[in-house]
Amino acid sequence: MIKFFLFTAAFLTMASADSSSILPFYREALKTLSYQDTYTLQQQSRALSIEAKKKQRYLNLDAGVMHGTTKAKLLEHYFNNTDIGITDTIDLFGKSAEEIHLIQLQMKEDRLLLQVQKEKLFLSLLTMITAYSVSEEKLQLYQKLYQTQAQLLDAARAALKAGAIPMLELTRLENILALIEVQRDSEEQISTMMRAQLKLYAPHIAIPKLSSAKLHSDLPRFLAHSPQLKLNDNRARQSLQKVKQIQQSWMPDAVIGANQEYNNDPTANGDNYTLSMGLSMHFDGGMTHSAERQKVDALRINSQKKALEIERKAQYIAWKSNYQTAKRSLASLSKTLKKTNISLKNMRTAYLKHYVDLNTYLQTVKEGLATHEAQIDAKYRMIENALILNVLSEGNIYE
Repeated sequence: MIKFFLFTAAFLTMASADSSSILPFYREALKTLSYQDTYTLQQQSRALSIEAKKKQRYLNLDAGVMHGTTKAKLLEHYFNNTDIGITDTIDLFGKSAEEIHLIQLQMKEDRLLLQVQKEKLFLSLLTMITAYSVSEEKLQLYQKLYQTQAQLLDAARAALKAGAIPMLELTRLENILALIEVQRDSEEQISTMMRAQLKLYAPHIAIPKLSSAKLHSDLPRFLAHSPQLKLNDNRARQSLQKVKQIQQSWMPDAVIGANQEYNNDPTANGDNYTLSMGLSMHFDGGMTHSAERQKVDALRINSQKKALEIERKAQYIAWKSNYQTAKRSLASLSKTLKKTNISLKNMRTAYLKHYVDLNTYLQTVKEGLATHEAQIDAKYRMIENALILNVLSEGNIYE
């Protein structure tokens, strides 16, 4: 067992962080949750809106038919008249181009919102996988501890028959073994539950093993891939684009029309035909205020960028600090655990030879168990924080 822990500690200090083990699991989870399919359909909808705007620039028809019956005083009978008209409004100055640009910015926002979702999913999955890995290793710890204590209990029973220990001491050892068994079963139940939960996300991919962690991230790359910062910039550009759209809304449209009137009035000249061409302009008394409001909104969004940058930097500092603290703890605990394992082995021998009492031996077991659990927690805390910083700095999860 001692060799196992020494090998683990040496491996952790030498190995570099490898995100390749978790990325296939993460990508399988993306497929399961249909994030990409939802995004693709949304992009198709936006693209169709752009095509519609392009066609509406030159083809925006309005047709109407009116039919009437008139009774005139000087005529004996009623007469009918039918009026058929069709007009086409043409975006003469390309106002629809600004609307198309706005839709393109909205398409980019859709992509950035998807990246935010992907980041949240990755962090959630990594937290779950880390907790599962901790539970699995603690389960192994309790299984080995149970085996060791069961062997000790067998020796104690033999000692009881020889009259070397009292029945009360054997009972205490049996109670301790029962408690270890309860803890082992609890860890096994937790591990089984978390395994089942993780398989919901990626039923066809094995749960990755978190076996190495070495930080190779830096703050500039971490910030450069931040979807939250990019999303803020994009929303500011959308507000400015809306200003352009409002400012151009007063530009005139060309209106071309054709009209035909079928008239059976005997006092008139019969049917009439009309071709027309003109300009249509829209004036809104609140246009200036609307444009100013959008400018203010753009400034407001831009002003949030500094706060978002500080928040993102604070995340980086926290994750890096957690990594460094866990790394120092792991190094210290690994050294302590080496000494504890030797001490525990010697204490077990000393107890069986009646050099120390049961309380002294149990105290050593308790200290060793606490040290071992702390070492497991520190190891996976270091791995988790290193993977967070490395993966978010690489930007692979956003693709």
